[in-house]
Amino acid sequence: MARIAVIFATTSGQTARVAQHVVDVLRRGAHSVDAIEVGDNASCPPLDGYDAAIVAGSVRMGKFQRRLVEVVRAQRDVLHRKRTAFLAVSLSAARKSEPAKREVKETVARFIRETRFRPDAILPVAGALFYTKYGFFLRLVMRLISRLAGGDTDISRDYEYTDWKALTHFARRFSASLGIARAQALSS
Repeated sequence: MARIAVIFATTSGQTARVAQHVVDVLRRGAHSVDAIEVGDNASCPPLDGYDAAIVAGSVRMGKFQRRLVEVVRAQRDVLHRKRTAFLAVSLSAARKSEPAKREVKETVARFIRETRFRPDAILPVAGALFYTKYGFFLRLVMRLISRLAGGDTDISRDYEYTDWKALTHFARRFSASLGIARAQALSS
């Protein structure tokens, strides 16, 4: 059994749902897991006592949350001594076009450059459009962006694109990798 931190920042709530799903999968794998939200004023406890960490953030206008960048930067050295993964939640991850894939790759690369964090695994996760929860201006901006990308534009409803099965599979593989790493450490 490993002790795992799932550190996340969310803007509209979908990354919180993604993080909780990963927490639930890892707990079913008999791990001790703490969900740590690092919002605007939230602090992140020291990660020294954890065996592994998963960092999850959402992309808005091409950037991850500033607070998440700060926390990862501050905890980078500790994170590099653990098994880690990064979940990049974005609407672009829902699109299968080459430009969308390139955009996701560039956004993740920028996060890695800014933080100098080198996760063992990275998973782009398709997010959600919460038209009914956005304010007037954001609703219009998101609709325009979605229209330009050939996406959903009916602002009277919300759209969720997250592939929960793929996320479950990723969390299970991460869990299994912890057992493999522990077995290798014991045999050394």
